[in-house]
Amino acid sequence: MQCTNIIPVPTIHPKKLKLRNSNSQLSVTHPQSNFEVQLPLPSHVKFISSTSNPFVKHCHKLRQEICEFQKSLQEKTVMMDCLLLPDNCEIPEWIDDLSVRIVQVSSAVIKKVSGMQSTESIEAMAVMRIPTSFSDINADAKEANCRAWFPSPHRVLVLDGVQDPGNLGTLLRSATAFGWNGAFLLPGCCDPFNEKALRASRGASFQLPIVSGTWSHLESLKTEFQIKMLAGHPETDKYSKPFHLSQKLADSLAKLPLSLVLGSEGSGLSEQSRRQCELVTIPMAGEFESLNVSVAGGIFFEASSSSSQSTQPPMSLGKLSPAPSSSPMFSLRGSLITLAFFTLLSLAYFSLNFSVSSPPPPPVSATVNNAVRQQTAPDNQLPEKKPEENENENEEEFSDIYHSPEVFRLNYAEMERKFKVYIYPNGDPKTFYQTPRKLTGKYSSEGYFFQNIREGMFRTEDPDQAHLFFIPISCHKMRGKGTSYENMTMIVQNYVESLIAKYPYWNRTLGADHFFVTCHDVGVRATEGLPLLVKNSIRVVCSPSYDVGFIPHKDVALPQVLQPFALPAGGNDVENRTTLGFWAGHRNSKIRVILARVWENDTELYILNNRISRAEGNLLYQKKFYTTKFCICPGGSQVNSARPTDSIHYGCIPVILSNYYDLPFNDILDWRKFAVILTEKDVYQLKQILKAIPYSDFLTLHKNLVKVQKHFQWNSPPIKYDVFHMVMYDLWLRHHVIKY
Repeated sequence: MQCTNIIPVPTIHPKKLKLRNSNSQLSVTHPQSNFEVQLPLPSHVKFISSTSNPFVKHCHKLRQEICEFQKSLQEKTVMMDCLLLPDNCEIPEWIDDLSVRIVQVSSAVIKKVSGMQSTESIEAMAVMRIPTSFSDINADAKEANCRAWFPSPHRVLVLDGVQDPGNLGTLLRSATAFGWNGAFLLPGCCDPFNEKALRASRGASFQLPIVSGTWSHLESLKTEFQIKMLAGHPETDKYSKPFHLSQKLADSLAKLPLSLVLGSEGSGLSEQSRRQCELVTIPMAGEFESLNVSVAGGIFFEASSSSSQSTQPPMSLGKLSPAPSSSPMFSLRGSLITLAFFTLLSLAYFSLNFSVSSPPPPPVSATVNNAVRQQTAPDNQLPEKKPEENENENEEEFSDIYHSPEVFRLNYAEMERKFKVYIYPNGDPKTFYQTPRKLTGKYSSEGYFFQNIREGMFRTEDPDQAHLFFIPISCHKMRGKGTSYENMTMIVQNYVESLIAKYPYWNRTLGADHFFVTCHDVGVRATEGLPLLVKNSIRVVCSPSYDVGFIPHKDVALPQVLQPFALPAGGNDVENRTTLGFWAGHRNSKIRVILARVWENDTELYILNNRISRAEGNLLYQKKFYTTKFCICPGGSQVNSARPTDSIHYGCIPVILSNYYDLPFNDILDWRKFAVILTEKDVYQLKQILKAIPYSDFLTLHKNLVKVQKHFQWNSPPIKYDVFHMVMYDLWLRHHVIKY
């Protein structure tokens, strides 16, 4: 993870950083509590060479976590608590003025904590805090203190559902470079302190005031300061005619408070943004649909800033002005100025979620990269950015856990841009699904999908623009009302037949461009009264077994996810996993009976004959996932269960012990890269099979498992690559039909 062309942060001078040295242990006190977070770093330690050191493990683990940053930091200065320097680095005398705790570490420790393959460019790492300029406004807050968000709201960037961290970070960087006063993130945006967003922002995340809030908060800001709201929108939209961006328009806005709203990469502006803002488009000579959002943002910034900054000297993009050096270690000093730009790393005790019963995690390591050549070398000697840097970034995100990583990347991007679904509007509210019954329990996937499809970017009100048609009827809700299986089949049949009679869309393809979603066990059987729905339509179900009515390659396997999860996600914790295998649950299938009978008394496999009693302790079942290498996932009354997704969430390698199971996203993900796939007859050799897996292979499986966790998580509203988007991608792959 290389970072070059660093933008200095002059407001955070190293001699002005607030630092602290502890006589016993490095500690940080939460400003609103009496709790102190202890880091495993005794005061006598001056050098660390082993990657097994508890402090190194601590930093490495927390580096992987992207915490939620809340508005709770009361202090007004950036906090640095410890500085880690390479062992071959000479400590400059001026650092003594900072009173910072200094620890020298080996190159192996640098590599492990930073997560980088090449560490030659790293001069220092720091344990830091989140800036005070970030505010996360509670959605329920009725009164908005707008004047506390931005020192001056003359120019405010508003991002509407920008999910790509590279684009978000680049926009923050450009806004800072062009002198904008802050950024407002509407729901659906990615975390501005996401690792990739930080890398792309080059420090802007720590200079630019950032507020995360809702449209109601933004309207309060607009009203308070009489802000004119513009929104970037492509001219190709046939439903609106935006103004063209021009110098005349920019001149007319020079003295007005202004906000620029930019929409998501896939679906553009939300409906509310279109209604509330004046739309502006960038005229293009070539025939192309749209620009990348970060590129478009840069053009808007330059145009809107040119009038008000015409008297200022020109800015050189991508270059740094040389600065005088008073020390041979100037590069380190310059790097310290930019520490903030690369911190993944949060203090959860700055979160509103801080509680007495659950002490917050300590801060995480931040990496500082070498800026010496950029700051001192002539322009023609600036080091070139290696082309493989972006390639490595893509390889990390689109690795071989996918059958075809590049195909997935390209098709997914196309889906975000184009895919539209029409939802049939009518239905009896006493029977048909209008609002989710609930988003909890073993059938929560059904409720989440119904909610996500209504709040996501894929819905269209124009059936002529739709690629697929969603049949909004819920078996889960019907079962909750006590409907029998037989009556459920009749209700589904009557409802679909009423749609066929009322609308022309079914008959154009005989239902081949329609889909039906259910997570209830009876879901596949509920469609038996409609032969064409079974034969032609796409059924998204949680019970995808080859030996029942499920039709592979046409129907879609819906992951059964038991949300909300009781405990946080596991990962990067293999040293804690000492139990070979684990299973506990009802013996409601033949394979479960055999599993319990054969391995119940084994000393290395923790196999129970029933569920773990709650009387034995709180969340013992979930906690057992944290200490186990392989979690056994036998089929129950149906081939599926929530255990595979539980295992994935808690970081335990799932062992699929079922026959004829069409695993969720099996056409996208290579399950053998993060799971062990067995047949039911393998139950008798289960222990031998698991023990024969080399430890290096286990580590690879576990590393890949952490990568796929995002694909098995529901969110509301949905976010990029989560379960909802993966299901939509499966539907996108199946949407091509001829309409007569």
